[in-house]
Amino acid sequence: MAITNYTELQAAVTNWMTRGDMAGEAADFIALAEAALNRELGPVEVDTTLTGTVSSRAISISALSIVAPIGLFLAQSGIDEVEMTRKDDGTFPYRVSNGYPRYWAMDGTSIDFDCPLDQAYPFRFRYRQRFALSVAAPTNWLLTYHPDLYLAATIVWGGIFIQDNDAMSRWASVLNSALPSVKNIIAQGKRSISSVDPGLMHRPHYSYQDWMYQ
Repeated sequence: MAITNYTELQAAVTNWMTRGDMAGEAADFIALAEAALNRELGPVEVDTTLTGTVSSRAISISALSIVAPIGLFLAQSGIDEVEMTRKDDGTFPYRVSNGYPRYWAMDGTSIDFDCPLDQAYPFRFRYRQRFALSVAAPTNWLLTYHPDLYLAATIVWGGIFIQDNDAMSRWASVLNSALPSVKNIIAQGKRSISSVDPGLMHRPHYSYQDWMYQ
């Protein structure tokens, strides 16, 4: 069974634990695993494609688990990307007529432009993402590229819940063997991007089991 989204991960937890009665607990295991993974791995930089709506100045980003925005780029096919100018919300004049956007701002759960769009412009939005799966946000970078790590981190908490130390230890071993390679991939990606906050570049290493018993 593929593990590509929140629903499939919950199903995989019950399958791998061979405990059908865990179906109602899987969401809690995932949330606890994500809390630890966010501390250990930190936010990752990802891109997503957004499409504007004609006559609207806003694009919803409520389904994205955003730690911080990095940049917004107009990405029309066959044309070089254009970086949009970000300003604080309310610090630029809002135009009434539909047009080409000049400025954008983050406004809670949406991106707001200085005018309603005259076309359904395509954008590339780059941001720092935390791991927080939900029905509204069913997948993320880590689950897409490293579902084994996500599953292991989740079932560790399942083993703790049912007080099965052997199962917890086995899955913690899988998790701890996968973490270094994933951390290395994230670190390499950060080194290739000059805009990364240097404070996110170096994190001390702790094993998953170390967190459990601190």
